[in-house]
Amino acid sequence: MTKCGSTLAFQITHTALMEAGCPQPAIPFPGESGRRVNFIPQMSEGRESAIRAALSETGNPIVIKTHGRPTPRMVNWIESGEGRGHAIFRDPRDMALSMLDHGRTARERNRPAFAEIHTLEDACKGIANQLDSLTAWLQLPGIAALQYDTLAFQTETAAQHILEQLGLGGNPRRIARRVLRSGKTLMNKGIASRYKTEMSPEISAAFLSRFRPFYDILLDKPDVALPLRPNTILYDPEALAKPLPAAA
Repeated sequence: MTKCGSTLAFQITHTALMEAGCPQPAIPFPGESGRRVNFIPQMSEGRESAIRAALSETGNPIVIKTHGRPTPRMVNWIESGEGRGHAIFRDPRDMALSMLDHGRTARERNRPAFAEIHTLEDACKGIANQLDSLTAWLQLPGIAALQYDTLAFQTETAAQHILEQLGLGGNPRRIARRVLRSGKTLMNKGIASRYKTEMSPEISAAFLSRFRPFYDILLDKPDVALPLRPNTILYDPEALAKPLPAAA
């Protein structure tokens, strides 16, 4: 999910693999010259083929960051044990506030990403869509759940989780410090529970209602049973159809 620390998770994974002796080349995706980071907004057949070629050439795992849903080919990789990963999420209230920040910045700088986010209602629509993507990933074996607050505020713990997920040794404290000092995390404000001071109690309650299944199943649930059951929905469509309080 976007605005949930995915770049930080990518950098932790990248650093862990590099320290384990696994080169992480920038994959030459067709028609995308100049890419220096293996971030793929959406998968395509050409991109998947380029990933497969890079894996064959290096002979070791390569970390990929994406906000897209798993394609059938990716599902096959994961279900066969060839691929594994982590899906990252955050309290929708804090996620929405971060999306608003990025919407304002995008319009000021004339950039397309997030420019359409003007209101909390806009953010909610995007969050519901991204929760569908999250469930698509968490319904697969070999995909671990990782929460924003752990990444941002307990980075050493997050690094340990990632090392365990990858089956790697390594020093999580050293990896966390190296990543945090790199200046490559793209963190916004990096404040825990922003909604407590930046969102009215009425709007906060509306978010809790709209995304009640997410709060009940995932948030602050370290022992959540994975993979999620098929057809899991992490929001309430009826609550989403109701407008937010006027203060929004």
